[in-house]
This record gives sequence, structure tokens and C-alpha cells, in this order.
Amino acid sequence: MRMLHFVDAATTDETFISSDKISAMQVTDANTVKVYFKSLQDPTEATADDLITLTATAKSEVVALRLAEFMVGTNIGGPSVLTVKASTAPFTEIGTVAYTVGA
Repeated sequence: MRMLHFVDAATTDETFISSDKISAMQVTDANTVKVYFKSLQDPTEATADDLITLTATAKSEVVALRLAEFMVGTNIGGPSVLTVKASTAPFTEIGTVAYTVGA
């Protein structure tokens, strides 16, 4: 199992999500990637998925592909946690990381 560690630029909001809990990733425009997963607050069918929005100016496709490759790839003996932090390698393209609870 691999973990995704999403961190805002100020390092004041952090969310860890198992990669197998990601239900979808959507590139909505050249700047935005939306990562959907079952609600952490209310994991029932009646509640919409939670969402992490990544803003990567003119690089959303690159960021989405990098995330997808990490989620499905195998790296025996390598790291199993990927930190996705705004303006930090390997995701320097991301300007913001924002978490939204499903409603």
C-alpha cells in the first residue's frame, strides 16, 4: 500500500490518504487536478466524496500523471509515502493544495 501525503504551502493542513482509497482524479483545466476519495468525516453512500484540489499553473496534466504513476507503480525497497506539498519537489508546479469535505 502506498500513502499520499497532501500538504498546503503553509504546512498547517496535512492529509494522509491510502492510494487505494482514491476513487478518481480529474484534470478539470490546464491548472487544476481534483483528487476524490471516500469521505473521512462520514464514509456513507449518502455523503459525497471528499476532495483535494491541486492548483498547478499550466501543469495539471503533468501532476496528475505523476500521481497516477506513483499510485500504481512498484518500487521495491523504495519509499511508500509520496508527499504532495505546494511549491516543493517533486511537485514544484503545484501552487495550492486545498481539502474540501464532501457534503
